[in-house]
Amino acid sequence: MTSSPALVALAAAAAWFLVFFFIHVGGLRAGLENARWLLTSYAACFVGTLVTAIVLTAWHHGVQTIILAAAIAALTSACLFALYVPALYTVLTSLSVQTMMLLRGRGGALPEAELYDRFASRKIIEQRLATLLASGYVAPKGLSYQLTPRGRAIAKFFRLVKVLWNLGPGG
Repeated sequence: MTSSPALVALAAAAAWFLVFFFIHVGGLRAGLENARWLLTSYAACFVGTLVTAIVLTAWHHGVQTIILAAAIAALTSACLFALYVPALYTVLTSLSVQTMMLLRGRGGALPEAELYDRFASRKIIEQRLATLLASGYVAPKGLSYQLTPRGRAIAKFFRLVKVLWNLGPGG
């Protein structure tokens, strides 16, 4: 009795995505730079997904079935990644999440002035610029910052998304 190539592909994608998740979390805890580590660890696990789906399907099926299993595995893996990244960045960068965590850590309440000092200050802009610099989206130019080619491509993409969804400048 042979197993279903679709189930093999789904299982391979799910298993390798769990491997990616634990590797990614381990890398974050070890202090590795997030954006690069995210892509590197996912790319390695994506290759593992494809190889696993192809090898396990090749034992019992022909070329067309192998291609179908590889496609199902690739698409499933990509969908899992597309769900994971926004969730990750919500936790990492959301001001709402940061505010709630700060309140929780301080017994559930803080004066409004302290919240403004923490989240509406020069420090927050400096942290965002540091993140953009580390990710290679901006570069210093004298006392200013300018988009890098990578930053321009990302900004162009998000401008297109915002126009498509009819979103204004802030959201």
